Amino acid sequence: MEQKTLSRVNQIGWNQSAYQAWTNRHGSPKEYAEKLMEKPEDAVSDYLNLIGDVNGKKIANFLGSKGNKAVSFALLGADVTVVDISEDNRKYAMELAKEALVNIKYIVSDILEVPKNEGIADFDCVILELGVLHYFVDLLPLFRVVYDSLKPGGQFILRDYHPIVSKLVHVEGNKMIANGDYFSKEVVEEDVAYSILLPEEERAALSKVNIRRWTLGEIVTAISCSGLNISYLDEEAGVKWAFPANSPEGVENNIPGLYTLIAAK
Repeated sequence: MEQKTLSRVNQIGWNQSAYQAWTNRHGSPKEYAEKLMEKPEDAVSDYLNLIGDVNGKKIANFLGSKGNKAVSFALLGADVTVVDISEDNRKYAMELAKEALVNIKYIVSDILEVPKNEGIADFDCVILELGVLHYFVDLLPLFRVVYDSLKPGGQFILRDYHPIVSKLVHVEGNKMIANGDYFSKEVVEEDVAYSILLPEEERAALSKVNIRRWTLGEIVTAISCSGLNISYLDEEAGVKWAFPANSPEGVENNIPGLYTLIAAK
């Protein structure tokens, strides 16, 4: 499947009731903003440990969804830009920013087709996180956009579900079973990620999205080939929320749930 076709399908998927889903999960933008304003560092603590003080820094959150990370960074003094394919996501994010009394820039676009006049360049840091790589059938063009968007010496942080969890293991009863194909290159149809936040009757009417899951080797190779210099890769255990709710007790301590990769221009 070509990327343009995949992106068109997924744009439809991500423009169905996303605003309502985030409201169901986090409350209204006003309610969520009040929570973020109390301790903005909590929502981005994993990144602050890697970036340090973000005050005055120019940060991009590509495929930044509902904007909670962007608003949290803005509350800490950063100049933040989000690029995402969903107008519904933008609506929630911009209302969230308004209620939090901060400004963020939110570009609704396929990340591979952002107009040049939008000026996505010279960022101190670009962030990709939690379930976005699988919307691409070729990772190299994405990471080249990341490279081009960074200033010299700028930092790229990728934090995502570990492929062991997303590609290989599944829950069956009270056991975690390795019954997937880790090396599969297949594009598959799945429910849009936020569908679980909607009522069952509304969920059934949603269009699906198409995804292609990647191995860790494929990800690292594509980043390296983009010109970025990888300096750090951490595979993280003990992240219970990265596993299905019915996973066996303690399995999160034995299998990597997330990984964080850092690279620089």
